[in-house]
Amino acid sequence: MTEPSDRELMLRLAAGDREALAPLMERHQARLYRIALGYLRRPDDALDAVQETFVKAFVHAGRWDRGSEVVPWLTRIAVNQAIDGYRRGRRRRQSEEPLDQTPSLGTAGDDPSPERRVMGREISEKVGAALRGLPERQRAVFVLRHYQELSLEEIAQALDMSLGTVKSSLHRAVHRMRERLQAVRP
Repeated sequence: MTEPSDRELMLRLAAGDREALAPLMERHQARLYRIALGYLRRPDDALDAVQETFVKAFVHAGRWDRGSEVVPWLTRIAVNQAIDGYRRGRRRRQSEEPLDQTPSLGTAGDDPSPERRVMGREISEKVGAALRGLPERQRAVFVLRHYQELSLEEIAQALDMSLGTVKSSLHRAVHRMRERLQAVRP
């Protein structure tokens, strides 16, 4: 017996079958988490956004357009949840994590030096700050393109935008990121 498709699961969910939610969550939670994390930059906030995404998918399954694909619909909900979380001010300053104090089990060449780890963390923080400085639409397009590697067409479908709007938003986002990150370049 083959597993039901996303479309079949959504139809069952829209008909009130609660059991259809678990397979959808198993299939899509990791991808939606990466999207939310790329947008929010905090694991706890990303988990909250994914949880709310599936709550909304369950509650509003009857509103799902049977002619559309499930993945872009879930992606749009996740992006909107991430944007809402960001807007509500749930976004807190990212605290620096201490360097890993556990001894390495591999050879000395396996792990980056402490200096490289610190430099990597600093660069990551600067990228995160530059990303947070983007307008919401540009941030969403940038995250979906560069963190999730979605095609421009997939982004347009997921965000319910025209392809031209996606292209111009991505162009502006990349330009702004380059401006903000010029000091980071070696």
